[in-house]
Amino acid sequence: MLRVAVAFFGILVLVTGGLLACNAQRLFYWPVPGSGQRTPENAAGLSFEEVYFTSKDGTRLHGWFIPAVGETRGVVLHVHGNGGHVSFNLDPVLWLPAEHYAVFMFDYRGYGLSGNETPNPQALMEDTRAAIAYLKNRQDVDASRLLIFAQSLGGNNAIAALAHGGFDGIAGVVLDSTFYSYKTIANDRFPGGGILVSDDYSANRFIQRLAPIPLLLLHGDKDEIVPVEHSRKLFEAAGEPKQLIIIPGAVHLEALFRPEIRGKMLEFFDACLAG
Repeated sequence: MLRVAVAFFGILVLVTGGLLACNAQRLFYWPVPGSGQRTPENAAGLSFEEVYFTSKDGTRLHGWFIPAVGETRGVVLHVHGNGGHVSFNLDPVLWLPAEHYAVFMFDYRGYGLSGNETPNPQALMEDTRAAIAYLKNRQDVDASRLLIFAQSLGGNNAIAALAHGGFDGIAGVVLDSTFYSYKTIANDRFPGGGILVSDDYSANRFIQRLAPIPLLLLHGDKDEIVPVEHSRKLFEAAGEPKQLIIIPGAVHLEALFRPEIRGKMLEFFDACLAG
């Protein structure tokens, strides 16, 4: 009888732990389904194309392709953070087409007009890989001039996506306010919470594999969501070539609202495309 009770208790602990871990991982995602009121056209007078493509498991994903104004210097894939959908994430990239960079934005599963499957780290990594593959296969995209701009959670998705291989020729990667690992940021928010989440697709596991792709990390030193130490640790772990810009007084995801940081990112893009 005692053995049965002990076995039952063990099973209960495993099941409860599994449920807690699953629910803890879901706390990283704050999707908003459906379409938003803002578009590139009504927000900035930019033409855009509605795009649908599929992830590895067949999940239908939605995105916007925004052509460059005038000549096209390169194409920037924007990998957004954990909240909202593409309509919520326009402001960091609306200025790029006027600088002759086309932009492709997309939503992970569960977000916006993409399929309503539940987000998880592996699935979002695969969704990001699908977005890269879509761009590399477009006839109007020069695959050798493809750049990636990933913010917050999107940085983990982009790093894991690239590290899993198959995407030679990416010209450069910009990470804005990206956290070091799921466990680290969970512990920052809730001490001890890291035990409930997995680091299988965390940035710290894969960032060394990006080299020799040029890497630029941006982070505000007043970031209240992801402490600046996360980017410092990622910078230390990354291979060359790499740059780290700490923005004095900037809070989470404020960097690209500052003209001087936009200028720094354009300088980085120009250097990447110059080879």
